Amino acid sequence: MTEQTEPPMEMVFSFFEGIPRKGPGSEASTLKAFSILKDLSATPRIVEFGCGAGVATLPLARSSRGHLTAVDIHQPFLDELDAAAAREGLADRITTVQADMGNPPFPNSAFDLIWSESAIYNLGFEQGLQLWKPLLKPGGSIAVSEVVWLTSDPPHKAKEFWDSDYPSMTTVDENRTRMRTAGFDSTDHFILPAEDWQNYYGPLQDHVTAFRRTHSANVTAQAFADSLQQEIDLWKEYGDSYGYCFFIGKAI
Repeated sequence: MTEQTEPPMEMVFSFFEGIPRKGPGSEASTLKAFSILKDLSATPRIVEFGCGAGVATLPLARSSRGHLTAVDIHQPFLDELDAAAAREGLADRITTVQADMGNPPFPNSAFDLIWSESAIYNLGFEQGLQLWKPLLKPGGSIAVSEVVWLTSDPPHKAKEFWDSDYPSMTTVDENRTRMRTAGFDSTDHFILPAEDWQNYYGPLQDHVTAFRRTHSANVTAQAFADSLQQEIDLWKEYGDSYGYCFFIGKAI
């Protein structure tokens, strides 16, 4: 989106309310990443940044037997998560915190594991790792998903879009190097399957279509819908040139 058509954040947040997944992913990928982690305590203290409505928080709580601190800037997302946790009998193991992931309100060495799916791009990959690392106990772990190039020569249209939207986007290998620079041993990684993108873009497409009808006279809303449609269409055409990668690491 250009500066002239940038929607107010209230519009963006309101749009994503009610859409369970705010980015590519799946419960299967969440659990796969969690299964890779080694040396976690039996009841780990986990912080999740950019938790949204809890599509990763809930399966993590079911699988970890630990306590999760779920952080998001938008309180209505956290309200959705609180309600879901209560329904599943997990409210005593999930604490929601409304806060900026770029200014986390926690003491150093508070957590065994940092988790974040489709959200660290808000800070930048290396910047986010560096910012969050002090929150880990010595030898703590991190698992984050991040959009990456899957080719060294991406199509022009895809590169043009991502250079504008996320200019620091790079390859898997370069992000593994960035992890080491930020003080982590890159222990494992895997590319999310195409189904994880469809989990996001399927419901998103339906919501974009309905949003257009509801806000047919709002120029800013239509421009916002255009930008989302561009992103969906780009993935359909060039999705084999980029993807999301789950990066798993250990503080060193």
